[in-house]
Amino acid sequence: MSTDAPASTPGALGAATLRTQRLILRPQEVEDAEVFHRLWTERDERVPAHRKLDADRHPTVADIADHIADAGSERSDPLSVQDAATGELYGYCGLIFEGNGSANEPEIAFELVRSVHGRGYATEAATAVLSWARSEGHERVWASVWEWNVASRRVLEKLGFVDSGCDRPVGAHGRNILTVAALLSAPAVGVAEHVVIVEHDALSASQTASLRDLFDSEYRDEHGEWNPDRPYGYSPADVHTIVFRGSTAVAHVGYQRRIIRVGRHDVPIAGTGGVLVHPHWRSDGVGRRVMSYAQQAMRDDDHVEFGYLGCRDEVVPFYERTGWSQVHAEERHVSMTDPRATVTSTTGPLLVFAASANALGGGWPQGDIDLRGTPW
Repeated sequence: MSTDAPASTPGALGAATLRTQRLILRPQEVEDAEVFHRLWTERDERVPAHRKLDADRHPTVADIADHIADAGSERSDPLSVQDAATGELYGYCGLIFEGNGSANEPEIAFELVRSVHGRGYATEAATAVLSWARSEGHERVWASVWEWNVASRRVLEKLGFVDSGCDRPVGAHGRNILTVAALLSAPAVGVAEHVVIVEHDALSASQTASLRDLFDSEYRDEHGEWNPDRPYGYSPADVHTIVFRGSTAVAHVGYQRRIIRVGRHDVPIAGTGGVLVHPHWRSDGVGRRVMSYAQQAMRDDDHVEFGYLGCRDEVVPFYERTGWSQVHAEERHVSMTDPRATVTSTTGPLLVFAASANALGGGWPQGDIDLRGTPW
């Protein structure tokens, strides 16, 4: 199934990055225009004229690139779909909140280049989007599909979509079927787990509530209610990596971008904290998975060279198994209770993760560490 690019609810899905076993679904970039143009050239001859290139071969790659770059333009919410291993772009998948969709019951849209048809990518990407929609509390999602588009109809059937019964007249392009899937009243389809990587300022209300439930289940009795902007006195995260099972946040890793001082060097780091797995899911590897996704987010972050964290002795083996290495240095940081005071420590384990080519080449610098702020 494919669709045009109508406007969407601002900040709905486009602020998030979703990850599956084989795919990354991320916000659109100008560089995606060439592949999006390829989608226009590959569309079936039976689709309506407004879905095809016109007589002057518009939209061109430049037209599409300008549309993506124009922050003031009305764009649809679908995310770009790329291969998690190679970075190759395959197309888009996401939600639309106008037309057949609405603010509460959006429409799903997906379109991938022909060269990857038949590999299950459309089902995998759409499953992640539907899981996100379920976690946001959407009760139903719609999808329109041409009767002759057998491949897309099969994908929708796998995802649990059924004919809505809303009769549409048969036109020059055939019959267009409006289908619907009930999310909250039905079990999750396909992969129940989905991963969201999102900037702190873009957290939705439901994501914030899910994180509060996760942290309060572990720390509320001892430390009180979780505050996303000042979590238990630690520095807040700029980026959150969250694993969901349905609408439940089951694991989290956060990091804050900061430039710290190490010896005589300024080092851009991802100060990592809020590493937590729900007690009900601590035996199936979700901790390793959420950390792996967070580490990939650090690698993709142009403002980060190293991940950095402090932890307890008993959890060092977990971090070492996931690619972190211990460093030995004196650490100074601002007191969590008195911003005028400095705390110096030489005892707690400190670990780093090389997140950039520069970090891999040069290694962690020698010298004492000044966090230039509170820890994470």
